[in-house]
Amino acid sequence: MTAEFIVITGGPCSGKTTIIQALAEAGHTTVPEAATELIEDPALENLRADPLEFQLQVLRRQLENEKQADERAETQSIIFLDRGIGDGFGYLSYHGLEPFEELLDAWPAARERSRCVLFFDSRPDYQAASHRSETPEEARRIHEILLADYRSRHDRVLLIPWLPVEERLALVLAEARAADREA
Repeated sequence: MTAEFIVITGGPCSGKTTIIQALAEAGHTTVPEAATELIEDPALENLRADPLEFQLQVLRRQLENEKQADERAETQSIIFLDRGIGDGFGYLSYHGLEPFEELLDAWPAARERSRCVLFFDSRPDYQAASHRSETPEEARRIHEILLADYRSRHDRVLLIPWLPVEERLALVLAEARAADREA
C-alpha cells in the first residue's frame, strides 16, 4: 500500500506553508505548494495570466511532486500536502471556469488517498506573502470557495483555527496520529 495524504489547505496566507516547513524540519514527508513553485519560476512569469492554463500546470506539478514524495515515503505512512489536487476546483470556480478533464480524472484517486483535509482558518490580520497578489477581500472569497468546494467533495474536512505555529502544528500531528490509529 502506498502512503496516504493529509491535505493542508485554506485561503491565501493562512499559514499552510509555515506548518509544512515545520513538518519537514521534524522529518515528515511533505509536498510543497505546486502553485508557489510555478509562480516563483522566472521562466513562467506570464503563466498566471491564463487561469485555466495555470491550474492545468499546477495539477501536473502537483501530481509529479506527489509521485516523488511517494517514492521517498515509507509504505503506509502519511505525506503532508501543502494544498491538494482538490484546490484546483476551488480556484477554477473563483475564476468562473469549469473543471477540465485532467482535473476531473485525477480527483478520484487523490480523494481516495487523502485521509482528511485540514482546512486552515485565515490569519485575522491578512498579510500577503511576497508571491501573492490577492487583496484581503479576494483572499476571503477564495477561502470561502475552497472550503465549500472541499466540503462538497470530501467527507473529512476539519477546520483548524488560527493559532500560534506550535499549537497548530500540535493539532496537525494529533490528526496524523488519529489517522494512523484508524488505518
